[in-house]
Amino acid sequence: MQGILKRIWAKKGSRPEKIRQNRFKYGYIFGATNPDTGERVGMTFTTVDTEIVNIFLDMISGHVAENVHVILVLDNAGYHVSKTLQIPKNVTFLNLPPYSPQLNPIERVWSYIRSHYLGNLIYESVDHILEVGCEVWNYLTESLVKSICSTSWLKEIQAL
Repeated sequence: MQGILKRIWAKKGSRPEKIRQNRFKYGYIFGATNPDTGERVGMTFTTVDTEIVNIFLDMISGHVAENVHVILVLDNAGYHVSKTLQIPKNVTFLNLPPYSPQLNPIERVWSYIRSHYLGNLIYESVDHILEVGCEVWNYLTESLVKSICSTSWLKEIQAL
C-alpha cells in the first residue's frame, strides 16, 4: 500500500501537497500481452509464488486458440524458474538476461500504469489495491498495448 507520488498540475508558484501512503501491503497484477494484436490477459493477487504463477499460466494457455503457441518473455524471478512450475504445452518461456527489464515488453505496461493511473492514490485496504489493479488493467486498449509493447527486437525475431 505504498503510494507513488507523481507530478500534478497546479497554479504557477504554488506548492500542492499530496499524502503518500507508507504501509507495507501489496497487490500484484499478473499480465501478458500480445504486442502484435494488443490482446491481453491479467489477474490480480495478494501474493506471488509458484502456485499463483501456475494459475496464471493456465489462464494464458486457455485464452489462446488451440493452434496458437505462446512465447512468454520473462525475467528470471524465482517463481519463473521453480521446479514445481507447470508450463502448459502451448507455452514456451523466453528468459531474458539478468538485469534487463528494458527488454521485456510487459515492463513498459507496468511503467505506463504507474505513471498514468497509480500515482497520488491512497488505498483503503488490500482489496482496494486489487480493485484498482483490475480497473487499471481494463483501461488498457488494444491499440495502446500495441503501441506500448512494440519493440524492434521482437519484430526481428518474428522476421526469422
